[in-house]
Amino acid sequence: MRGETLSEAVHYDKIETLKQDFFGYIQSNHHKIDEKLPVFYGHVVSTLESSFPHLDPGDHDTFLDAISFKILETSPRGSDPTFVDRVVEHAARLKRGKNPRAGVEIAAGFRMMKAGEFAHALPYLRKYRSRDPLIHIALAYCYYALSLSEVAQLKNIKAPSEMELRAREQMLELARTHQTVASSLPYTADPALTRIFWLMTSSAIDWFPSNPAFIKLGLEKAHTDHNHEMRRETLKIALTRFGNNMGVLREAFQFAIDEGDGTGAADIVKQMLQQAPESSEPDYYGMLLALRTRTRSGYHTFRKKAGEKKMPPDVLGFLDLSFSLFSGHEKDAYTRIQAMKETYPSQDHYLTLINYLSHDILSEDETRVKKAKKAYLNSVEAYCRRRFPSQRAGPTKEIAVPV
Repeated sequence: MRGETLSEAVHYDKIETLKQDFFGYIQSNHHKIDEKLPVFYGHVVSTLESSFPHLDPGDHDTFLDAISFKILETSPRGSDPTFVDRVVEHAARLKRGKNPRAGVEIAAGFRMMKAGEFAHALPYLRKYRSRDPLIHIALAYCYYALSLSEVAQLKNIKAPSEMELRAREQMLELARTHQTVASSLPYTADPALTRIFWLMTSSAIDWFPSNPAFIKLGLEKAHTDHNHEMRRETLKIALTRFGNNMGVLREAFQFAIDEGDGTGAADIVKQMLQQAPESSEPDYYGMLLALRTRTRSGYHTFRKKAGEKKMPPDVLGFLDLSFSLFSGHEKDAYTRIQAMKETYPSQDHYLTLINYLSHDILSEDETRVKKAKKAYLNSVEAYCRRRFPSQRAGPTKEIAVPV
């Protein structure tokens, strides 16, 4: 947004408040709005422009898309094609972008899908499927839902129906087109869309058991939504089918750590050593595990192997510093920080921040210690991971899970 004196965060917070006010009004007055759509849209735009006179055109259009979706979702006539066309026309007329119909037509497609009007939803969703992964998944779901009707009519059919084949085709196209599940839609948190995502992703995992793309998307979605159970279930399948894939093993290690399962994490390190015996990366994860459990003998065993395999010296330095900090060796930790500043002057700014965190880690305030350790580990692990070539730019088939 441009020309504002308040911070962007404050502006977006105020826009969100205004949006929620309109949502409440729509919920309580949808019958009046249905009959006077032009008047209502005029009021929305007038209020938006008077409250935010310098609003960016993209934010202006996104606001109208959200309002349109709420109208379609709330109105009893929201799945009526004639009513939908009216909403699309009125909203598009007031938008500022180059493709004013796009956002509201996408909203219309989702509304019809949620109402079970799958055939009517198809033209809207098909048109914009390459824009967003959730649109593409919704399109595949519509075909899949229509396939269930085909199966019910044909009964003893053994081969996939035509509509199921189309659903499968769309999921394959999704995997080729979208490398992430990140969505820019204003209603990504809709529980219905989340359920559809998991239904179609689980189906694709069954349809294409040798294709790791759907495992990748599922793991990313579970991370994004903090969905513990789906992360566990998807990872279980991933280990069974792609247990020799380092991306899967990294994710399995992190999951075991998050679960507090030291034995499980140690088993994953053993698998990593079997899959990549010449790489220092498995030893890195062994050092991380020993660091968290503060097992001195285990740490030095893995450290020796890592040094022999030419682990980057700065990574070794940060891990040694970490072990000193987490073991409570204050003098040794600060000595290491100073030595690393002299050895790696380009990292001086980062080591200065580490120095501040170290004070909290070594304090006697349990709350400060816990927060500082978490922040420290997240930061140092992210730094170290970037130093392994396989994690910077893995091959196409690598399942690159979130970190």
